[in-house]
Formats: sequence, structure tokens, C-alpha cells
Amino acid sequence: MNTAEFSATMSDRRGGGSRNEARDGATVGQQIGALYGNAVHNENVYNLDPGDIPERRHEVARNFLAGGTPRPAERILGELLSTGEGTTQRAYHYFLAVVSDRSFHDIKTEHVDSISDARKMLALLRHDEWSAAFEVVWEFLTFARMRMQGEADDSSQVVASFKTLPDARQEEIHLHLQMILGTAEQASLDAARAQRITIERFRPGRRARAWKFFEPDPATPRLSVPPASVPEPGTWPRMIIGLLLTGFGLWQAMAGSTMAGFLVFLPLVAVGGHLAVKHGITRRAWQAWKQRRRSEVMPGAPLAAVSPGHWVPTAFVKEIYQLVDQRFTDARPHQAGDWPRYVGGIRDHLKRRLVAQYGNARLEPAKVDWLISWHARRVASGWRTQELFCFPVPCEPRSTRLCTVGVVLASAAVTVLALSGAYLAVVLLGLGGGLAVERITHLMGLRRADELLLQDARDLLEQETAAYEERRRELADRPTDAEMARWLALDKIYLRNDAMRRAKLGEHDVVTHVVMTEGADGARARVVKGPPRFARYSVQIFLLTRSGVREARVDLDFLTGEARDERRNLFNYNSLASASVTEKGARAAEVVGEDFRLVESLRSRTFRLTLLSGDAITVVAENFRQQKDDVVENDSELFSAALQTSGIDAALPILEAVAAEGSEWILRDEERRARWSRDWTA
Repeated sequence: MNTAEFSATMSDRRGGGSRNEARDGATVGQQIGALYGNAVHNENVYNLDPGDIPERRHEVARNFLAGGTPRPAERILGELLSTGEGTTQRAYHYFLAVVSDRSFHDIKTEHVDSISDARKMLALLRHDEWSAAFEVVWEFLTFARMRMQGEADDSSQVVASFKTLPDARQEEIHLHLQMILGTAEQASLDAARAQRITIERFRPGRRARAWKFFEPDPATPRLSVPPASVPEPGTWPRMIIGLLLTGFGLWQAMAGSTMAGFLVFLPLVAVGGHLAVKHGITRRAWQAWKQRRRSEVMPGAPLAAVSPGHWVPTAFVKEIYQLVDQRFTDARPHQAGDWPRYVGGIRDHLKRRLVAQYGNARLEPAKVDWLISWHARRVASGWRTQELFCFPVPCEPRSTRLCTVGVVLASAAVTVLALSGAYLAVVLLGLGGGLAVERITHLMGLRRADELLLQDARDLLEQETAAYEERRRELADRPTDAEMARWLALDKIYLRNDAMRRAKLGEHDVVTHVVMTEGADGARARVVKGPPRFARYSVQIFLLTRSGVREARVDLDFLTGEARDERRNLFNYNSLASASVTEKGARAAEVVGEDFRLVESLRSRTFRLTLLSGDAITVVAENFRQQKDDVVENDSELFSAALQTSGIDAALPILEAVAAEGSEWILRDEERRARWSRDWTA
């Protein structure tokens, strides 16, 4: 059997057992919920280059605004408007960026002036959908100012104008004016969009797609080249000696035997030697192949999770080992048996292979998690039949028989020489021929086995590549960062309204509200320069009424939109002792010539509201960028984005005022609102 026949036979054998098929008790489906670590997606939605055209700058600004980080959007759009690159659309989005995530006392005179300038510019441009939306936002803020001055109390006309806008504009205004509008106006908008909010929280396909945001881009599979087989010591010298003895024996056969005997001997030894060598190589190749494959699946000594050298970090090795162990545990079929023993060998083999292939590639272990899961499910699919330990070789009995026939024919040829009187030739051919055939079949068999193992590796790579392409297709509809921000914003509105309903509070009972989010344990992810997103949040809602504070905390499963384990707390204003903020990181002033600028490098900020009883309510915002991230990013900007999406920045001034002023807070708040309304002039 030649090499091509070997490969064909091997392919036939593999065809029945290497496909990723579902069998009884197998766990083959996708692993939603087994999310791992931190993912950073290399998308350029927030990236700006110095020479970018206005259209690109506007696009990035819109991405920041849609992603829940309005401050960068405000800066970029403000620069565009100030340099004469104004359009109705940019003016509208600039207006939203200024008021988004700001309460009324955060909007200063300079903000009012810049918005007024944008409105004046808008009057010179053609009226369209964007200018109409701008005017609706203006009407809302004008109404808020008039209500604070006691000049208006009915928002129905503004709400009617709001309802004439397209759905996309209505949603934008509703989401971005949460902090600036009074509870009554918010209730009016919520009532107008209540059913839509409940539905839109789960569109488009949130429950089927949200988990994909936390999955890293899969690493490309690589060919695992098996190490070359090492012949036994002394193989080459023994083979050469055998060939020399065989050659000398043939010469002696011609010289020492009769002509008739030699003529009978020659075809017998030729045919016998050919069969013995050819099928001996085949037999030895299958034996070596089976031995190598068995060594990959048989349990061995426990592996130590340490670096093998070659610049492979030990931390990488530990993470790979942990992932492999976890995924094989997750893939265990619901059938009795010693699963750890069954997978022990192949699990360790996969660990060694992944460390060798990806260890010094500066690759996050999470990127090969999909490959580990695929191998674990593949192994689990053969658990019922113990397929992992089955190595059928269809041609092995035939090769053994033909090899035996060759040995018998060669022995008959030597017997003929003995009967012809060539005794020295018999001795030389017996010793040399046996030694040469044994060493040739050993050496060539190992080489053929290496070819089979390499073909195995190529076939496996082909299957892994198919699985990789399937994985990429599966993640192709991964949510954008804007979708993640939108779902969270709608969640916060829904949970706030639900908290009001459960507390039996009407729109006129709540003076203002605060909603803060904190990432909980579990998967987290972000795009480059974007804020952190979490698979689970702890959402904290403060409803500030005239009689006190109602605080509710719920655990939000972001993947499904479900809120669980609500905890409620009620206290009056006199129960508040303090509101404080603790930061981790550094602040410094960087001098540039005659000027200087403040530089921040913050990692986390903890907000703590303390009651007189000693109980504390805390919320933490953090920038989880890792030091080993390859992408160069500004820590200050990343942390600012994290603060904006957590709601701490917007909530802090309100809760600090409540803690400092106690029961006098409402009166002082009304005074601040009145001062703000006087600053808001058309």
C-alpha cells in the first residue's frame, strides 16, 4: 500500500467519527451564559484622526451620543458649529449632547448661550426634520423654565408637538432629556411611550444577541504539526550492516548454489522480500500511528500550570488550563461514567497544544475559548460509545497476512539455497536479510506514520476552520455599542417607572430621581475608547419626594432584561449623614510652555451615601482597561465614559445637596431651579 492508499484509508476511517454530531446525551449547542472575562472589540466607532473630514467627525460624535457618553459628542459638535460647519442635524445633536446627562443646575450660562447661538444659526437654514426636532427640545426646556417661574403648568401642547416627530427622534429626546425634565414632563413622555418602551427594550433580538457583545473575536485556528517520530537508537547502523550482509549473501548464493537452485531461489526471495518490506512498513506505520494517537488520549500525570519557556507567560498558561478544565466540565453528558478519566488525556493534550500554539502570540485566552468549547463538545459527542479510545485500522489484518506470506516465501528461498549446498549464503541472508527488513520497516513505518499524523492534523485544521467560520457567522450580528447603550437606557426608564408604581408614587409625588448602575460580577466588554458594558448590573434608584427618599436596588440580567432580588429602603432627609466620593488614581498638572493642563489617570470612583444609623449605600464606577491591552487609549477619557454611563456624575450633585441640606433640600432646590430658569433666556 502506497502513501496515497494510506491517506485514503485514513480518511475513510476518520469520516465516521470526526464530525461534530449530536448523539444521545451529548451537549453540542452553543454555550450562552458561559461568558468569559473581558472583551475589547477593535471597532473604530469612537476613533478620530486629526485630518478627518467634518462628516466623519459628525459620525463619531453621533456614536458618542448614542453610546451614552455625550460630553465628547458635545465637544466635537461644538467645534464643528464654531468653525462654520453647521447643519440642522448637527445643531440638533449638539443640543441633545449639551442637555444629555445633565440636571438643570448643571446647565450653566455658557451652555445656554451656545444653544441660543445654535438656534440663531438654525433660523438661517432650511426647515427640515432636524430643525423641527430642535424646536421640540427647545419647547421642552422653555416649558420647564416657565413652570419653575409659575407661568405654566400644562405640558400637553409640548407633548403634542413631540408626538409629531418620527419615532427615532422621539426616542432620542426621551432618552437624553431624562435629567433636565421635571417628573411631570417625564411622566407625560413615559405615558406616551410606555408600551413602546416595554417592547423596544427587547428589540432588535436582544435576548438572542446581547450575549454576543461579551464574546471576543475568535482566534484563527492553527495547524498543529505533530513532532517527528524518533527511531530507536542504532537503527541506521543496524540497517546498513543488514544490507551489507544481505548483499554479500546474494553474491555467495550465486557462487555457491546450483544454477537450478539459484533460479528457484531468486523469484522466491524477490517476491517474499517485497511483500515483507512493503506490508511490514504498512503494519509498522499503523502500529506507530495508533501508539501516538493513544498517547494523546490516555490519562497521564497531572500537568503543572507553569510556563514552558519561550516567552510564554505563566498567567496565560493558567488561564488556558482553567478554561479547558471548565469547558470539559460544562460539556459532560448527562450519563453515568467516569468522565474525568475519559477526557483526562485529551484534555491535557489540548492544554499543551494551545499553550504551544498561542502562548507567545500575545493573545487573550478568551479568544480561543470557542475552540476549547468546540473540542469539548466534540469529545462529548462520542462519550456513549467511548469513541475516544477506538482506533480501528481496516487494513491492519490484511497487511499482517501479506507480511507473513512474504516472510514464508523468503524462508522458502533460503531453504532452497540450503538444499543447493550454499550454506554460507544461507547464514548471511538469514542474518542480514532479517536485520535489514526489520530496520527498514521500522524506519519507513515511522515516516509513513508521521505522514498519517500530519494528514490528521490537516483534517482537524479543516474541521476547526469550518467551526471558526461558523462561529464568525454566529457573531456577525453582534450588537453595536449604541444598541447596548440604548437597551440600558430603556432599562433604567422601565425600572424607575416600575419602582414608582410599586411605591405607589404619582408623577407629582416625586421631586426628582436618580438612577445609577454598577457593573456586577460576570462578563464585561467594550469597544475601543468606549465605556464598559456588563452582562449583569446592580441598578440603584433614588426617588426623592417631599417627605423623604425611597431607594430601591435591583439586580439586572442585561442579557435577558430581567430584574431580580429587589431591595428597598425608606428614610427621611434628616437620616442622611453624608455623601462622599473616593477615587483611585492620580491627578496632575502638565506644564506645556507657558500653559498647563490637568491630567487625570483614574481607575475607579466609589460613591457612598451614609445614614445616621451607620448604614452606607455605595455605587462603584470603574475603568476596567487592563495594562496588557495592546490598544493605546487615554485612561482619563475611558474613565469619564465609565462615569457617564454609570450615572454617578449626574447623581452626585443632587445627593450631595440632599446630604448637606437635609429637610431644607427641597426649598433650596426650588431656589436653584428658579435661578436656573432666569439664566435660560431666549
